[in-house]
Formats: sequence, C-alpha cells, structure tokens
Amino acid sequence: ANQSLQQSSAEVAQLRETVESLEATKTSVSAELQVANEKIVALEEKLTNKESYTKELLESAECLEKKVSDSTETNSKLELKLSEANNAISALQSKASSDANELKSLTEEIANVRYQNECLEERANQLESSLSDSSQQSSTEIARLQEVMKTMEADKSLLSEEL
Repeated sequence: ANQSLQQSSAEVAQLRETVESLEATKTSVSAELQVANEKIVALEEKLTNKESYTKELLESAECLEKKVSDSTETNSKLELKLSEANNAISALQSKASSDANELKSLTEEIANVRYQNECLEERANQLESSLSDSSQQSSTEIARLQEVMKTMEADKSLLSEEL
C-alpha cells in the first residue's frame, strides 16, 4: 500500500513537471513571436522609407530629363551641362534600380518573416492546446490518485484495526 502510495506521488510530481515544461516552452515561443513581430514592423518601416526615397529619386530623374529635353542651345557650355545632367540621370536611374532590387528583397524578407510568424503562432497555439490537454489530464489523474490514496488509507486503517 505504501509502495503504491509512493508511486502515485511520483506520478503526480512527474505530471506537474510536464505541465511546467510546457508552460516554459509556451513562454519561449511567445518571446520569439514578439521578436518576429518587432522585426516585421522595423522592416515595413524601412520599406516605406526606401519607397519614399526611390520616388523622390525618380521624380528628380524625370525633372532632369525634362530640363535636358527643353534645352535647345548647342554651345559647349550647355553641352557640358547636358552631359553632366545625363550622368546624373544615369546615376539616379542606377540608384533607383538598385533601390528597386533592395525593395524587392525587403518585400521577400517581410514575406518570409510573416510566414515564420504564422508558423510560430501555429506552434504557440498547438503548445497552448497541448498544455490545456495535459493540465486537464493531470487534474483528472491527480483526483483519481487522491481517491486511490484515500482508499489505501482506509484499507490501511482497517488492517491496523484487524491486527
């Protein structure tokens, strides 16, 4: 009877450890989820800044192109300015192209982070469900073991009286 009582107590302790482990895992996953959400916000802000900067660059390039096309004078000074404007346009277009590639990369990175975030949320939900199930099973098992322990105590009392 004492051995069975000790075994029941060990099972209760083990079930409590399992519940604590699941709660620690849930806390860890929640922290990872928070970090992922913060990263998404930072990346979206960076994307917005890059889009605004690229728009300004494109507008500047269009403005320079218009000035170049409006220029009709052919003297060497204007030709030099035209050459400089074309170089600036090329540099701005190259920068805009580079920024567009970076925006594409950032968009893909945001999509990846969102996917990871969804996976983490799904894992957190699974862990929460598992924790709830384990907690219910533990409560049921503890109640059953307490009943067994009461029965064993009663049996022990009867044996003591008989002896």
